Amino acid sequence: MLIIKNGRVLDPLNRVDCVTDVAVEGGSIVRVGSADLPNPGDVVIDATGCIVTPGLIDHHAHLYPLAKIGIPAEAVCFASGVTTAVDAGSTGWATYASKRPFVQLSKLKILAYLNVCTTGLDSLPVFENVDPRCWDEGRIRDCLSQYPDELVGLKLRTSRSIVKELGYAPLRSAVKLAEKLDTHLMVHCTDPPGELSELLDLLRPGDILTHMYMNQGSALVKNGRVIPAALRARERGVLFEAADARMHFGLPVAKAAIQDGFYPDMIATDLTQLSMHLRPTSFTLAMQISKYAALGIPIEAVIERCTAAPARQLARLEQIGSLTVGHAADIAIFKPVLQENAFGDRPDGVTGQCLHIGSMLYQPMLTVKNGEMVYRSLLF
Repeated sequence: MLIIKNGRVLDPLNRVDCVTDVAVEGGSIVRVGSADLPNPGDVVIDATGCIVTPGLIDHHAHLYPLAKIGIPAEAVCFASGVTTAVDAGSTGWATYASKRPFVQLSKLKILAYLNVCTTGLDSLPVFENVDPRCWDEGRIRDCLSQYPDELVGLKLRTSRSIVKELGYAPLRSAVKLAEKLDTHLMVHCTDPPGELSELLDLLRPGDILTHMYMNQGSALVKNGRVIPAALRARERGVLFEAADARMHFGLPVAKAAIQDGFYPDMIATDLTQLSMHLRPTSFTLAMQISKYAALGIPIEAVIERCTAAPARQLARLEQIGSLTVGHAADIAIFKPVLQENAFGDRPDGVTGQCLHIGSMLYQPMLTVKNGEMVYRSLLF
């Protein structure tokens, strides 16, 4: 048995926020509450002064080999408290099947959005072909039907540099396709080809606008306030995701929106080889947690947006996102460390960088996946 004692257990789904114990046996959570005295052979972790959470869910990353520029998933994720990662459209219908053995073999739970473009992001650094006339609706449908336990929706990038003269035509077609296939659509919105309000008005309940705090082109905030179209979209059930990578984020936009009470529905990373472990940008999901807490979102709300909220969006609350007794033991432990840290919206040396100085970092100390310790800090 693994017993985690004396930590602040923070489980938003089950509304648990107290200092108590978590016991794990046979890969499952068997108790959240005061644990019995340990038996010989039990592993006891003293989490005094730490926060114990469900294993984090990074709802937006790019994982190798699904993406050529993807991150080494287990190494990066387990070391940052992430036990489930969602690849955000690296593959299309023509490339997913050949790369999915990696998904099956990984100890990390991996899900994926399927890019509407045939080969996904395999063409990078040349942009994918987003012309709807080149999409194969039948093959996309077949791929989603063949792997329903792995594929969770469709993905489209709508940057001006990608869609060019097509404008919002690919988005309109992608929304219609997602409607026809009864699935969700994730939309990358950085530097959109028109007003962000027009983009938002096209999205349906359950669709996801990712890079919500980007500051390239038409943005979420105008004259210091969140635009009315975003309020309308949220009211009808559109979800807003903060996935910041290196440059899909603007501190002035984020600060104004958070001050206006417009928090993300989900907090993720959009990590690739280009952004993982890169200061002062997104770095890892643990750094994202530290950043959004520093920007004024209560830590309880931040954790909810990395656990229960994405689990709900993925329709997997019965599997991940909580410390429910009987569920698989996916657990993360973080130590709040008083340390000054610079959070930035561009890499160092990039014109226009803004910095926010925070005083607290949430340092990953231990990650448990299916009851197995898959990461432990030398300091813990």
